[in-house]
Amino acid sequence: MCRQLMVKGAYWVWDLTQTIREDLAMYPGQPAPVLHHFAEAARDGYGLSEYRFWNHVGTHIDGPLHFFANRPSLHEYPLERFMCPAHVVHVGSAAAVSVDLLVAQLGRDCHHRAVVLDTGAHARWNTPAYFGPFPVLTEEAAHWLVDRGVQMLALDAPSVDPVDTETFPLHRILLGGDCLILENLAYTPELPDVFRLVALPIKVAGSNGDPARVVGLPL
Repeated sequence: MCRQLMVKGAYWVWDLTQTIREDLAMYPGQPAPVLHHFAEAARDGYGLSEYRFWNHVGTHIDGPLHFFANRPSLHEYPLERFMCPAHVVHVGSAAAVSVDLLVAQLGRDCHHRAVVLDTGAHARWNTPAYFGPFPVLTEEAAHWLVDRGVQMLALDAPSVDPVDTETFPLHRILLGGDCLILENLAYTPELPDVFRLVALPIKVAGSNGDPARVVGLPL
């Protein structure tokens, strides 16, 4: 669950990361995580564990290698790509995220480096209903974001494409335009509409996507 924390009484920090557990409701076709504790402090005097899960489980970032060969691995990106101002778009009852909806909330020029889609799916997290249907971008809206230099699209849903897709057009438009995709965000309504997004993927060579620890900070 998303948590709102105060650090040394100075400012709020929003935890936007879903916890990886063995009992997660999984994206169709994905195996559940296995968290095996070889040793435990109470029993053995120390703790040692093995974690087995796909790299696109829980709150994670999709990199270009997810769909394109000969593109940078996530570990090659500079850290500033994962720490940037973000603006929330509230989808509400819309069936899809259109250019008109984006313009109404971001402005026609959209100078934001990251955009967060509040689709409402976060309310169904870890249930079968989480996997759809949920609002997704139109292809025109995906191109609109890329054309305006948005470097990361985050959303509180399992995928930027519908779960039943076989072609993944929105992944291809965004990642092809070097717009990283952050999926399964633990969005909370307490999050400000404008905030600093910090989404740090684990550092793995040749990565097409990685679990990330994601927080929101005030600007």
